[in-house]
Amino acid sequence: MLFANSKPYRFLLLSLLLPASLYAQLPQHFEGLARTQVQYLESQSKVLESGTSPSNLSLHLPAGQKLINGLNGLRQVLINLPAITKADFAIDSSAGQPVAVNWQIEEARTLFPLLDIGGVKDNLYYLLGLTDFHFRGRGQSLTAFYQNIDSEHNYYLGFTNPNWKGSRWGYRVESQRYAAVEPLFFPTTVRYIYANLSFGAGLSYTTPNRHVFRFGLSNFYEHYRKTEAEPGSPGPEELDLDKGLLKLSHGYRKLDYHWERLEGITNETVLQTVRTFGGNADDFVIGWHDFRYYRMSGRFSNFALRLRAGISTNVNSPFAPFVLDSQVNIRGSGNRIDRGTAQLVLNLEYRLTAWKDQKDRFAVQAVGFSDLGSWRNPGGDISDIWDERNFRHFVGGGVRLISLKAYNAVLRLDYGVDVRNTRERGFVAGFGQYF
Repeated sequence: MLFANSKPYRFLLLSLLLPASLYAQLPQHFEGLARTQVQYLESQSKVLESGTSPSNLSLHLPAGQKLINGLNGLRQVLINLPAITKADFAIDSSAGQPVAVNWQIEEARTLFPLLDIGGVKDNLYYLLGLTDFHFRGRGQSLTAFYQNIDSEHNYYLGFTNPNWKGSRWGYRVESQRYAAVEPLFFPTTVRYIYANLSFGAGLSYTTPNRHVFRFGLSNFYEHYRKTEAEPGSPGPEELDLDKGLLKLSHGYRKLDYHWERLEGITNETVLQTVRTFGGNADDFVIGWHDFRYYRMSGRFSNFALRLRAGISTNVNSPFAPFVLDSQVNIRGSGNRIDRGTAQLVLNLEYRLTAWKDQKDRFAVQAVGFSDLGSWRNPGGDISDIWDERNFRHFVGGGVRLISLKAYNAVLRLDYGVDVRNTRERGFVAGFGQYF
């Protein structure tokens, strides 16, 4: 038996360097699986196929690829899955030839609580809930949480199955209520208590080379009511709107996990249209692109970048779709303090692994960040993006408390300060990396 991290035995060295086509249908046996179904592993890899029994799979590598390279590649694919935190393989041989591969799997914890808290003076929020990224052992997601913003009661309930019956097709269903005090512009700023109740569903298709296409429909009801401090100001005292949303998106993910650090890129492009039924509110066509880049340096450093550019129908409306928000794009700025019909946001982070225990269970990262963003005013010109009056730049630092035995189990604590006005500052806490 030859282990992945051991020195190769002499009599197997030649066989491991021979083309993988000589080992077609090489059995793969997986030990250590408690929740994970082997059919889920098959659906997530291009080189795994059904085996001789429901409990094992067969390896099918491209012609010409060396066996050891193919197994190391499969190992990285496995540990990139939310369900798996560690994977080691051992090769069984007979007469100098591999006859099977035994995998020792350590599953990640994928069921854990959600916690998010933060804000600035008179603008606080918190979130409590549960999520499972590996529901039923098949990579399905089930999430439920309660959120309080400005003393408004909110919730989210969603279920996603990315591989329906083991295929590349998937679906999702969700319902959400979001309510908070938000500024609207007439053009003077008027504060409203905004509430949104939505119900949605969608389909997805994942290609073998990691491209994901999604189609979704949702119906949502919006209610606006002026706060007690705004009577007699411009705009209606109350407003109810019934809207429908059509959403198309394409995503690409080539991201490798190395414990608490990441290497690679992700891209997502989203196009959606919002239609108002029986009301006077304007319809919107909205599009944006999100690019993320992660680079490791040395043994402890990780650089992270997120660039988001978005544009929508440029209507002079108080209901512009892009927001300036501490939870979403500019840490320390506050909760939905501004709106626009275009945005350009750049988030930069330097993550330094300050401590990690010897058994690879926990890690602590120190983080320095810079969040920059600008918006086009509703009805304005695209040159608004470059107007310094619409430009926000917050810098700050934070800490990440990470459990390496659970998927994305990161407690995030950040404090951001406005570069041009240091009196503007705020604390943001959450579960998971900011991006």
